[in-house]
Amino acid sequence: MDATEIIEIHQLLGYYGHLVDAAAWDRFDELFIADAVLDYTAVRAPRVFHGIEEIRDYFRGANHPSAHHVSNIVVTENDGVVRVKSKFFAPFTRPSHEPKRWYGGDYDDVVVPTPAGWRFSQRTCTGRWLLAPDQPDDLALHRHTF
Repeated sequence: MDATEIIEIHQLLGYYGHLVDAAAWDRFDELFIADAVLDYTAVRAPRVFHGIEEIRDYFRGANHPSAHHVSNIVVTENDGVVRVKSKFFAPFTRPSHEPKRWYGGDYDDVVVPTPAGWRFSQRTCTGRWLLAPDQPDDLALHRHTF
């Protein structure tokens, strides 16, 4: 891989946050290949989603943070498979978010080149930390700061 390809992959990760924050579900073909796999079960998604239509449907109904941020992006290639490891952090600060909190973790992706640019073929999200300064007594355990 050359530096240009790595920058293009970094752009894909940044673009993901912008499209999700804009609720631009109809533009997910700019992020995912048609038969992509999305595994967000480690952040409480009900199952693994297969194909761009299932991914769109999941995102339409998800409880989204106020913004999506990504950092610490590392791109590797091994035997022709391009993997991307990154960190995410997301504020849940809208009026509907209770409790107000910051949430973060890891993305583990497989990306592929297409004629239209790099796209996700697999995306896995794993929550690693949560900061909720004002935790109510009846807050569900999965919402506690850890």
